[in-house]
Amino acid sequence: MIDFVRLRYIDKQKIESFVCNKDNFEKLHTVLEYYSGEINYPFTAKIGNMDVRINDRSAYVKNSIHKLYNMLHADECQNYNDFRYTALCNTIDYLDSKLIDLRKTRLTQLEFGLNIKLSLPAEDIIKQSIILHKLKIHNHNEQFNGKGEYKQFNHSNYYFKIYDKAKHYNLSEHIIRFEIKYKTSKGFNPLGIHNIHDLKSKSLLQNLFDDLLKRFDELTIVDSISAGSKITRKDTRKLESYLSYNYWEKLSERENRNIKREERKAFQSLLEKNNLLKTKAVLRASLIQKFNELLNS
Repeated sequence: MIDFVRLRYIDKQKIESFVCNKDNFEKLHTVLEYYSGEINYPFTAKIGNMDVRINDRSAYVKNSIHKLYNMLHADECQNYNDFRYTALCNTIDYLDSKLIDLRKTRLTQLEFGLNIKLSLPAEDIIKQSIILHKLKIHNHNEQFNGKGEYKQFNHSNYYFKIYDKAKHYNLSEHIIRFEIKYKTSKGFNPLGIHNIHDLKSKSLLQNLFDDLLKRFDELTIVDSISAGSKITRKDTRKLESYLSYNYWEKLSERENRNIKREERKAFQSLLEKNNLLKTKAVLRASLIQKFNELLNS
């Protein structure tokens, strides 16, 4: 569920004094001016994989709390396994025990996502079936030097990411990850989330999942059309247009907005008529099942 977090301290001086106390951290890295011996910012320390960083004007903690949990309990820095609700709460409490005034920090960035096991390679679905988000093409499409397919859609307050989690970690299973990364707190504050302890609330986690599911529903996910398909040539030509980013981009112009609304409905009807939404339905059901499983364990 929860992965990357970034927490900002309001009272920089208090956390700076805490971090600079050798009883609290075994190692503290600073910048040393060689000739004068003057110690300068930034000050950096670690709690497992979590970065604690203090600059001249700010102090924050950031990284994956999913990976932190695995480092503490399995000595592995990875996030491909399930991160259950109880593990999330325990990790937040652990972080609280290692820092000061964690409840007074503000979340400024947040990642929420789910790993779904598949019966076929995730890269096949990402390459062939996941086409658009909000009728716009992806902003990034990476293969990570053969480590898996990755598509990212950029929006004003968030990134929506889909990638091959199994191939990224050389796993034998097929795993796809759907993830939303909130670039600023404007994306998740309306969901009731302000502090990392808010993530221990099941109702607020439900809000995050509902937002993820909303973004998932905005994806254009279309089944591959087999050679023996009974889809008519007329419908095939329409699909080719509807699956083109340029087609929707032209309809985004002001004078075409009413047409675009009707064409969206026609596109959806065409997909339903030709039974091309099976993959999307399976993925959606899997997301709901996985979230409920993690939330209740």
